[in-house]
Amino acid sequence: MSARLIVAVLACTFCAFQAVAGSADADGFFVEVYTEGLNQPIALAWAPDGRLFVAEREGAIRIIDDGVLLDEPFVETGAFSEGECGALGLALSPNFANDRFVYAFVTTSEKEQRILRWTDNQNVGENETIIRGNLPTSGTVHNGGCLRFAPDGLLYFSVGDIGTPENSQDIQSLAGKLSRINPDGSVPADNPFETPTGAKRATFASGFRNPFRFCFSPDGRLFVMDVGSSGDNQREEINLVRSGLNYGWPEVEGTSETAAADGFTNPLLAYHDQGSSISGCVFYSDSLYPEEYEGNLFHIDYVSKAIFRAVLTGDEIVSHEYFIGLDNGPVDLALGNDGNLYYSELFSGRIMRVRTTNPQEDRPTADLDLEPDESSGASNSIRGMCGVGMVHTMITAMMMMAAIAHRRRSTTNPRRRS
Repeated sequence: MSARLIVAVLACTFCAFQAVAGSADADGFFVEVYTEGLNQPIALAWAPDGRLFVAEREGAIRIIDDGVLLDEPFVETGAFSEGECGALGLALSPNFANDRFVYAFVTTSEKEQRILRWTDNQNVGENETIIRGNLPTSGTVHNGGCLRFAPDGLLYFSVGDIGTPENSQDIQSLAGKLSRINPDGSVPADNPFETPTGAKRATFASGFRNPFRFCFSPDGRLFVMDVGSSGDNQREEINLVRSGLNYGWPEVEGTSETAAADGFTNPLLAYHDQGSSISGCVFYSDSLYPEEYEGNLFHIDYVSKAIFRAVLTGDEIVSHEYFIGLDNGPVDLALGNDGNLYYSELFSGRIMRVRTTNPQEDRPTADLDLEPDESSGASNSIRGMCGVGMVHTMITAMMMMAAIAHRRRSTTNPRRRS
């Protein structure tokens, strides 16, 4: 790797840090290390018994028990991990306490991605099953890879446009789509699209660029974080996704005055100045944090190195603001069983915890009506970001450095989601 490329990486990283440093953190919160020593932790899933399952991008699924990283992996997926490929998504069965099922979204070759399932037997994954195969990939970028169970028990997954924007408007391709299946891989009878023979397609909604992460509200609404392109027209999107709708990519990015007439659905929010790599998200549904945060949508941005907070009234985002700055780029965000937010840092190998200095341990959890917080002010824009056209180079360089470092360690003993 050339010295010039390394300098470019460090310069852009420093620029992003400076931009975040100009915004004020929310009062009463701090970040601490929960666990370290992982290899590119990219996806998180909490078990009801308190264990944290973590997907490492290069293929291993690890378990953290009470803050301790277990020595042996839960399973080695054999992931193809070139470019942005790898073990990308993770979800546990809603009935995990009984069936012990662990699901992962894995790039298995430069031509295929799969949804795989194992049975947890005392921290060891057994009985590997292919739930869904032949999912598209180009072996490089925009693979999507998020897995989430909806409150009704159906399994949703995302695939990006895999580097070919036209895929997102091609109903015959699962690329650029949000899809929905039953836990056994079959297609629900009420999915919105059909094949020419009348069979139901897995596709639930279309028109996405790289829907790398999504999450459900407590009442079952689906919110998709779609990573924007590069340049002046780049927009990071928060989309409220409903069955059968088209979210516009590549015909439109961000909001459009003619979206409805063109058959597209605008995002709830599209931002440019606050960051350039939207990622993990979660609704806060616990009572540990102060009451004003209940029902809020939290999301991260990898390049901004920050967590953001969105307040909703019904289906409208009435406030979107900077919440807290982070030391390293985050890639996934989850709500822990203890009521704290947790996120993974791709290249530091750490899982971090966001704690409050004012825990509300005696306050009962209120019904989540998603009413706005009247005290919240205007959003704190993050200015002065480096040109996002450099970001893909930055990510590739950082992945190369991380891979080399990991290989060196093994012989002796998170990026812009482009």
